Amino acid sequence: MFEATKKLSGGDLKFLNRARNLTILEMCFEGAPLVVLFFVLKDLFNDSLSRENILLFTLFLGVAVIFRVLFAMYAYIDNSISGVELTCSTRVKLGEKLRKLPMGFFARRDIGELNNTVLFDVTKVEHVITHIYSKLIGCMVLSTITAIFLLFIDWRLALAMLVAVPIALPMLLWAEKTVAARTDRVLDAQENTTSQVLEYLMGMKVIKSFNQIGEKFRRLDGSMRKLKDAAIKLEFGVGKGVVSYSAILEVGFVFLILLGTYLTFDGALKTEIFLIFLVISLYFYAPLRSIGVFFPELRYMEKAGGRINKVLEETPLPEPEEDTELENYDIEFHNVSFSYKKTQVLKNISFKAPERSITALVGASGSGKTTITNLIARFWDVDSGEVIIGSKNVKDMKTDTLLSYISMVFQDVYLFNDTIFNNIKIGKKNATREEVINAAKTARCHEFIEKLPDGYDTMVGEGGATLSGGEKQRISIARAMLKDAPIVLLDEATAFLDPENEKHVQEAIDELVKSKTLIIIAHRLSTIVGADQILVLENGELTEQGKHEELITNDRFYSHLWKERQRAGGWKLTRRALREETGIKGSKMANENA
Repeated sequence: MFEATKKLSGGDLKFLNRARNLTILEMCFEGAPLVVLFFVLKDLFNDSLSRENILLFTLFLGVAVIFRVLFAMYAYIDNSISGVELTCSTRVKLGEKLRKLPMGFFARRDIGELNNTVLFDVTKVEHVITHIYSKLIGCMVLSTITAIFLLFIDWRLALAMLVAVPIALPMLLWAEKTVAARTDRVLDAQENTTSQVLEYLMGMKVIKSFNQIGEKFRRLDGSMRKLKDAAIKLEFGVGKGVVSYSAILEVGFVFLILLGTYLTFDGALKTEIFLIFLVISLYFYAPLRSIGVFFPELRYMEKAGGRINKVLEETPLPEPEEDTELENYDIEFHNVSFSYKKTQVLKNISFKAPERSITALVGASGSGKTTITNLIARFWDVDSGEVIIGSKNVKDMKTDTLLSYISMVFQDVYLFNDTIFNNIKIGKKNATREEVINAAKTARCHEFIEKLPDGYDTMVGEGGATLSGGEKQRISIARAMLKDAPIVLLDEATAFLDPENEKHVQEAIDELVKSKTLIIIAHRLSTIVGADQILVLENGELTEQGKHEELITNDRFYSHLWKERQRAGGWKLTRRALREETGIKGSKMANENA
């Protein structure tokens, strides 16, 4: 447990070490009543208890209580500080680590698993450090002090009392092994349940619209039942070991009574010593029984700590020791190949996007368009070849520096559960309110923001749930404008917007990309007619490259795609066709179509 905590804390255990030492001192004073009890009972049996002795014993207990309370209070404070500091630092480390990991890590890890690691696993570690660790130390110290004290009173009875401990310990180890064997199943079930809950809540609109409430709830219900079954099996297995451990300790107490009775009737033990021993021995057994309850918690924490460390030990994208600055913003791909898992996505791609030019990426879904933008931002590293920006390999730049040169605007806009002001300000942390408002005006979103109840201080909800798609797009463009990066990666943001929003968003995009190096993923060919170059991708290969006028004359993929889009743009649906398509009947409709 201590090693797991040391790993997570980075070796800084100052408060935890001090809390441990304070707990030991606290237990020393916790054992003070044992001494008083021994002498009081002894004096009572010898009829030698005096007022002076009672006063002395009372004073001794009063001082012991004061010191015990002081040590307990400071130990609790230090444990709490250790738990809170470890929780905070661990979550910050996890956040920092996750930020530096390649996107492939997130593609192969379930969101429920990461959610459990960041929230529940860290909370489990904090709970053990804050509440369990000091109690466990206290129980061990108090039992040890009691055993040593009783050895001085009568070593025979003390050994009889201790004989049950080594017999009971295997039961505790059995419980620990059960935890080790079954905890992973519980954690897996917990991750699956978390994922199902998140999917159920986040996908509620889709679930309702396709009348899948029952089906999706059955999946959620099934995952919860699996979690319940796994948790019951774990607790049942642990319970058998812990109960057996406590039962054997009780047998030890019975053995103590039998031996004490025999020695007393044989005249080898004074009655008062036997009675004193019976009373004081309770201070030995009670803490040991508590240890049986606390001990499995350490294994839970060890598992949780292991899962946290597994994330912290993930290999991030390698960073250069020295940073570099860019002098220009040309983007070049030199023989780039990239595979996702075992599927090759890009095959020997080479092109150059000159500074302050517009390069459009065209191709079917899965052709590698988004992968190219991800490689420019170095969300992944290439398998072979080079991605060059401003004559510098992206691998030779620190990630934060590289991303400072890039703004991204994609269709799938995510806004944080914060104010509109702070969502725009993400583009530039030290921006003034005036700068944020100016960016919003340029992005054509100032007017609708001003109409909201709290203006720029309006909370937008998780993922921007309270705003329309067009409004979210314009806010995302505003924060890209505020960042004012020289390179813009744009997944055509107007593809699925209504005409009014499309007009506003397109105006905002036109402002954003002025004098920028623009890489645009094109969904509507009409929006890239004026691009400086168009790259056509098919199955991960660059098959065509040139301006629009050149590509529509070569009778290849782009030309065919352009012709199909032109034909589609001329389609009209007549009232008769609409009636026949939808099955609508009625004399009024029939008369209109006659």
